[in-house]
Amino acid sequence: MAIKTLAPHQRLVQCGQTALRAPDGTPLPAVPMYIIVGDDVVCEKTGLAESEIDLHRDIAAELAALFGQYVEGVEALERSVT
Repeated sequence: MAIKTLAPHQRLVQCGQTALRAPDGTPLPAVPMYIIVGDDVVCEKTGLAESEIDLHRDIAAELAALFGQYVEGVEALERSVT
């Protein structure tokens, strides 16, 4: 396996995960995959690439919506009990 040294202006950004199978067919643990990107695509404040910032925002919006549904359900349940 070759070892690559990153240049001072380069960073690794996780772009996915992969899981292989052992020769007997059993799944092996998932392993992150990385790409090398320049510092110009990484936000200094967060340390994330623009695509990662979008992903975090999208996930946060989905989780907020799910939590809102949970709160509404608990409130409805509390109203029905009293």
